[in-house]
Amino acid sequence: MILFINTSKTDLIQVKLIKDNKILAQAGSREQFKQSELLLSLIDKVKGTKKLTAIAVVSGPGAFSALRLGIATANALAWSLHIPVIEVSAEEAIDEKLFDILKNKTAGKDFKPIVPKYGREPNITAAKK
Repeated sequence: MILFINTSKTDLIQVKLIKDNKILAQAGSREQFKQSELLLSLIDKVKGTKKLTAIAVVSGPGAFSALRLGIATANALAWSLHIPVIEVSAEEAIDEKLFDILKNKTAGKDFKPIVPKYGREPNITAAKK
């Protein structure tokens, strides 16, 4: 079973449990800037006690903080469960494409962390004096 996580937009959280090209369970939210508050509870709601074989996560392009949160969560879960992470782009995360992408992308047996791809330089400003 594959846990799919998409936090590529500031108003999007998608969590799906996928097995044999079927979505067994899914949860999501369209609340603005709520990834840090809702992501883990949505994962828990979908995953339950089922055994995962991999985690797929959208790596970008997307919103800076939203991507970082989703990818950090996916990397931490995969590392702690000793399962691989599969990188999926935002364009590949559409339901019609997702099953084919997951079938064609092979996750190695070992954990290798995913790095965000923001699509542009992050807009980080200096602190005001």
